[in-house]
Amino acid sequence: MKTKITTFRLLTIAFVLFALPIGALAQTFPLYLCGDGTAILKPDATTTGTLKAGDKVVWQEFSTADAPMNTATELTVITDGVAPDFQVGGSGLSDGEHRYKVFIKTATASCSGDVSPALALYNLPDASVTLGSPSQSTFCEGGSHPTIQASTLTATATTINALLTDVSYVYSWTATKNTVAVADITTIGTQTANTFTLNNLATAGSYVLTASIKYAVAAGQLKSGDALGCVKSSGASSAITVSPKPATPTITFN
Repeated sequence: MKTKITTFRLLTIAFVLFALPIGALAQTFPLYLCGDGTAILKPDATTTGTLKAGDKVVWQEFSTADAPMNTATELTVITDGVAPDFQVGGSGLSDGEHRYKVFIKTATASCSGDVSPALALYNLPDASVTLGSPSQSTFCEGGSHPTIQASTLTATATTINALLTDVSYVYSWTATKNTVAVADITTIGTQTANTFTLNNLATAGSYVLTASIKYAVAAGQLKSGDALGCVKSSGASSAITVSPKPATPTITFN
């Protein structure tokens, strides 16, 4: 009987987990870092206002299971009412979730205050983006072929953790025509997220395209090493040739 009950409980748990929509497991964070981005953590303004020179502000990282990690960092208050900076992030921070707590120790009697609730942040991985082959290596200018009138490129970026529902990529595209930069990409085609279609707007010539991505967050704050969202660019695409449309003749006679 005990075996049957245990099996029933496991099946029930499995059913509940798989029945939950992905949104029920979604994770959002008040702070995101990427590309060696850093952030300064401090106690709230009310607590900071009570600090006295010589007090200790003690920071500790905790696991998602709420267990202390690594060594606590004690920072000494130099000026009344001014909390010392505690910097997190940079090249030494692993990808994924990090949780920090803080408490205060007084200088006069070494009294320890209560530990704060955790602040959770997420360090995003370095991303990359690559381009596939164009759907057509060549097509005719001005719709002068009955069926082949455009060429589409698709950019593929590093997959974002599916639980991070408020994190996405912003795509941008650049192009050259006969090795000269195209000033306005909309004059040669259309962009839809991670695809670009070179179409009948493009005049005859040889086109090469490049895609770039950067992180964007719908909520919270993103701090990136480049201050731009950790921009990454693809290599150049294969050349796409737009062949000239033949001139319209007039009839002459002799």
